[in-house]
Amino acid sequence: GPNLSSPGSSSASSGRPPKKPGDFRGERFSNRTHRSMTDPDARLYRKSPGQEAHLRYLIHHTVDTRSSVILRTQAKIITGTAEREAALEALWDIRREHPCLRIQSASGDGGYADTEMLDQLLKMDVVPLIPVRSLQKEALPGWRRAVRDPEKARKRWSKIKAVLVRNKVRRLNGQPHYRAIRKRRVVIERLFAEGKAQHGLSRARSRGLEAMQEQAILTAVVQNLKRLSRYVQKRPQTGSSVCLKPAYERFTRGVAAFLTVLFVMTSHLVRRRWSIQWT
Repeated sequence: GPNLSSPGSSSASSGRPPKKPGDFRGERFSNRTHRSMTDPDARLYRKSPGQEAHLRYLIHHTVDTRSSVILRTQAKIITGTAEREAALEALWDIRREHPCLRIQSASGDGGYADTEMLDQLLKMDVVPLIPVRSLQKEALPGWRRAVRDPEKARKRWSKIKAVLVRNKVRRLNGQPHYRAIRKRRVVIERLFAEGKAQHGLSRARSRGLEAMQEQAILTAVVQNLKRLSRYVQKRPQTGSSVCLKPAYERFTRGVAAFLTVLFVMTSHLVRRRWSIQWT
């Protein structure tokens, strides 16, 4: 089990006899009161209310849903805003590195339906295909009395702006063209399921955020190589590509197998210190 430390001992403060090492029954764990002594970067997290909390990291993928290619992957320490921050960082990085590439829309689940993030996407000229709380249009808030305090006026305007942003997102999500694009969101879940079931992404192979980032990047490289191999298979066989296809296919499959065995499955045996940049 995880080796957790806390500021105080509940058994000592309550007068009960001390528990045996590793016996955590009856104790409440929280990221505010406990830290892992073996992996301080990991955080307690439960995926749903009915599940137990475990030490985890957050892996965020930015995926082209048309080709199922992972464009960016980031390992993050779990916080209340880590997912949204990672999504915006990935979009800005892609725009900076590929200025000719135009991102038309961004899909996500309800966890990204934060008003500030929706507003940021609209300012970037990106259509947020993110489900909001209700499909019905919200009425603008009103007040009986005017205010002269600038701080109160700013808070009122922020509430009005939030309603305007959510209503615009509702209107965009209702268009037939964007409804079809939003259905491709399941591609991301398939990639995570594949990474966990076939490439060991369900378990951290090393300790620390840096090692988790390396594992996430290398797993994404392997998954992208698999899709490249499938693309080569489906490509029309014309001209010289017929002669090049078998060798190229063996090369991509060999590289994918090599990376999986050398880096992903055995990374817990070696503590790597070199920096990896995914371009």
